Amino acid sequence: MMLTFHAVGDWNRDQVFLSRVPCTRSIVPEVERIIDETWQRVASQPGVNLFDGPMCRLESWSAAPARLDIAMSDTSYKPFIGTNLHHPELADRYGPSILANPIGVSPALETADGWLMMGRRNGSVAYYPNRVHPFAGALEPRDANDLFGAVRRELAEELAFTNDDIAEIRCTGVVEDRSIRQMELIFRVVSTRTKKQIESTVDRTEHHSSWAIRSTRQAIDVALEDRLELTPVGIAALLLWGNVHFETSWFQDRADRMKRVGSALSVKKTTLGESSVL
Repeated sequence: MMLTFHAVGDWNRDQVFLSRVPCTRSIVPEVERIIDETWQRVASQPGVNLFDGPMCRLESWSAAPARLDIAMSDTSYKPFIGTNLHHPELADRYGPSILANPIGVSPALETADGWLMMGRRNGSVAYYPNRVHPFAGALEPRDANDLFGAVRRELAEELAFTNDDIAEIRCTGVVEDRSIRQMELIFRVVSTRTKKQIESTVDRTEHHSSWAIRSTRQAIDVALEDRLELTPVGIAALLLWGNVHFETSWFQDRADRMKRVGSALSVKKTTLGESSVL
């Protein structure tokens, strides 16, 4: 399956609660051997410089209309490379607890002049090269357990944003990119910058250009038709933005359309109401 929506809502900073718990990632000798071999293989490729940086692992979550609870522990980039990114199938043999499961943070970025923006990833990134993806990253221990601060940090790194460039941040869902079995927290960010201003500050390390559509139903519908251009998380960001800004039936209707054309997408029990599997 490509994409699973585990929780859908519209939570502000005061409604999202993080807790730190012991790491429950299972240590299996064969899996650890594969992680080491994968790390060495990737590191030996020309032009690749790997750093086993600290990350935060998603242990569990609980969602209600006015509250989102996230429990996390410590992980790092090396087990992420060796499990989720290159060998997610190991979860079928040894169970999902062997995965690194770092917490991703991905915003749908709304400009001051009515555009939704993401980045077009360059050809040298670790996954989804040349695809359209939010200006995103992962929660790290240096974020001091602050999901909203992590979003601000990523936008500062990738777009040179300051606090004055952000008018609003809200969390809109918990989703899973099934191709790498990674959990992602989706946000909507309203910027005080225009599309043109944002385009001029894109950091070229990860994205070779920006991507933008008008923040209208028609424009989003057209973008969703080209699912080979958007990453699964990019699709989630657009759908969850539309869920907030359009009538409540819009999200389910677009999900139903994706089902009819054969997309692998599911919606579990969410804060919207009863669950439906697509």
